[in-house]
Amino acid sequence: MKNAVFTVALAGALAGCGGGEQSPASAAPEPGPPAPPAKAESVPQPVDRANINPQTGPAAKAVQPIQHEPIMKPTKVAAEKIVKTDAEWRDTLTPEEYHILRQKGTERAFTGKYDHHFKDGTYICKACGTALFLSETKYNSGCGWPAFFKSIDGTVDETRDTSLGMVRIEITCKKCNGHLGHIFDDGPNPTGLRYCVNSASMDFVPAEKKPSAAK
Repeated sequence: MKNAVFTVALAGALAGCGGGEQSPASAAPEPGPPAPPAKAESVPQPVDRANINPQTGPAAKAVQPIQHEPIMKPTKVAAEKIVKTDAEWRDTLTPEEYHILRQKGTERAFTGKYDHHFKDGTYICKACGTALFLSETKYNSGCGWPAFFKSIDGTVDETRDTSLGMVRIEITCKKCNGHLGHIFDDGPNPTGLRYCVNSASMDFVPAEKKPSAAK
């Protein structure tokens, strides 16, 4: 009995000194501040081999803007020229009218029916009916032919004429190119011009009537 107690006591003493001590169970670590999130590693991107050594090329051409037609188009269109054959003009004009309008002839002074004509109305082209002169622009110049100081805008063309050894300005109908006469700079105010016109190249429409459409 004594031996058994001694053995237990000796075993306890040996267990208490020397390297045989057992470490107590490790306690769970106390919670600390949260660790910062790990940074995502940058993944190298594939290199485009075609651009490793780029070559300097010519500058790109500037792109020209596209030109578009305007949405709004002009509504006023110039009247078309009247073109007839020589035979057609002969059929529609008297011999005197044809000689003056188509062959640039001149009637004898003081013989035309509109030389001393001063009624209210509009003087039109004998060949095509285009309105040429208003009666309020007509005056007595004493030259022997009807005279006007102004034509209706856009109805008469002017051309340099060197025939007969003189330098003059010929006037013609803009629509049919019929010869009317000549223009001079010895007229009255406000224009200072004198449109000297052959009576045979014109017709007259009284003020109570409206000029008819061009033939």
